[in-house]
Amino acid sequence: MGGYALARRSRAAMVIRLGRPIVCGIVHGDLLEVEVPLEADGRVWPDEEWLSLFREGGEFPGDLEEPRLEHGRLRFEARDEDLRRAWSAISERVAVTNQTYATMLVPRDGSAQRSEDARRDDVVERIRDAQRVLDAQEPREHFS
Repeated sequence: MGGYALARRSRAAMVIRLGRPIVCGIVHGDLLEVEVPLEADGRVWPDEEWLSLFREGGEFPGDLEEPRLEHGRLRFEARDEDLRRAWSAISERVAVTNQTYATMLVPRDGSAQRSEDARRDDVVERIRDAQRVLDAQEPREHFS
């Protein structure tokens, strides 16, 4: 029975996958800035428990920039020669976070999940509204 309960719990747990990484540009002289969408089982982004586990994640190579989570995307910087190692370390952290989330956290009950979904929907709507406001603004000429 215990194995069945764990397997059932693991299937119910959210699994985050890394999307296709996109190199955004070069920052701070020689660091490549990379953005990676997080695929969260059809959700806009991972829930708060997953995010907390990711942020508290284990060891990350000290000579690499720690990844940042920003609005359902992960961002990091790395030198050309460190890019593969950074990607590998991030992939490992996501895998460990998924495993920890599946085995240590009790799945949400229905009302808690609805509350999390409502919070997420509110944030998405606020972002859309803010973008509409900015899109409606007239471009302004800036003179020195």
